[in-house]
This record gives sequence, structure tokens and C-alpha cells, in this order.
Amino acid sequence: MGSRISRMNVTEEIYRIVKEDILTHKLPAGEKVNIDQLARTLEVSNIPIREALSRLQSEGYLHMVPFKGMFVNLMSLQQLDEIFEIRLQLEPFAAGKAALIIPDGKLAQLSSALDSIRANETARTNDGLQMITEMNDSIHGTILKYCDNHSLRTLVNGYLEQTQRYLTFIELTLDVDDREVEWAEHHAILQQLIQRNVNGASAAMFDHISKARRRANVHFRNTGG
Repeated sequence: MGSRISRMNVTEEIYRIVKEDILTHKLPAGEKVNIDQLARTLEVSNIPIREALSRLQSEGYLHMVPFKGMFVNLMSLQQLDEIFEIRLQLEPFAAGKAALIIPDGKLAQLSSALDSIRANETARTNDGLQMITEMNDSIHGTILKYCDNHSLRTLVNGYLEQTQRYLTFIELTLDVDDREVEWAEHHAILQQLIQRNVNGASAAMFDHISKARRRANVHFRNTGG
């Protein structure tokens, strides 16, 4: 039992490391994952690596080419649009469910956090993606935490991570700045949550994702994607 738990922990850590490399493009789209090299670098056997890669394959980050190995999936405008299409159906529903559940104290914390993010001139100047990520973690993360549906939370988190892969790629490729509009849209969602407006929270989330979808599509096309 002990050795099995240990191996599961190793597999989880390898999964986390490789996934992070994919999301940040240290492992770029189309790159082959060198299992032997990874085993030497992490000082583990090939078995937990293959288990971790199999999980990433099931999540849509990798694919197997027969007799050649495992490769990082390519990125496409169609996939990006499909991700947002699904988010448009799920996240407004989650926002409406969470509107009546999120504690008052948590909403007050969110309001302060959002104001602090906007007021942080260093973050605004030096790392726009970090600022947007913090807003996503605060607003979207809290909504999912209090949507009272574990399956919904898990599903949406997966699509949020896939969205982040595209946003990171866009930032690495282009000089774009969507922080002000992102802040305003997240602020609008928060105000509806504070008012406990189920329909309003759902509508504000739908509006935000629709606009984020258009922005991301334009930016990704401009990268040549």
C-alpha cells in the first residue's frame, strides 16, 4: 500500500510539472515529449511519467503518434473558439448558482482584492497577464468554489486552464493590453453578486466571456494562429 501511494504522488507531481510546462509554452505546441530525458531529469522511472502523460492526453494536451511518441497538441482558432463556446454555456450558470451562496465576507474580500489589483501600478505596468490571471482566480475561482456543484467546478477549471494556455501564448507573441476592460467586466460581475442578483450575475458573466472570446480570437489570429 505504501509504495502504491508513493508512486501515485510521484505521478501527480510529474503531471503538474509537465502540464505547467505546456501551459507556459516551455513545451511548445508540436513538441515531442522526451520520456527518457524527462526520467533522467526528474530521477524517476518511465512508469509514472507514462501515467502522467496518459492523463494529460485524456485532458487534450498531448496526443500519441504511433511509433514516434507523445507530442504536445497544436493550438488552433477553432479549438480556442470551442473552449469559449463551452464556457459561455457553463459559467453564467455557475455565476447564477453562486450569487445566493457566496458569503458576504467573501464578497467584501473580493471587492477589496479587485480594487487592490487595479491600484497596483507595478503589476499594471510590468505584467498585464498576471493582473488578468489574478482577477480570473478571484472572481471565476470564487464563483466555482460556491456554485455548489463539484462536477461543474472541475469541468470549468479545465477549460479555464486551456484558455490560460492561449492567453500566455498571445502575451508571449504580441504586445496587447486588455487589463482595463477585463477589470471593468469582472467588476460588473462582482456588483451583481453583491446585489444577490441571480439573473444579473449570469448575464454579466455571459457578457464578459462573450467579449473575452472576441478579444482572444482577434489576438490569436494576429499571432498567425
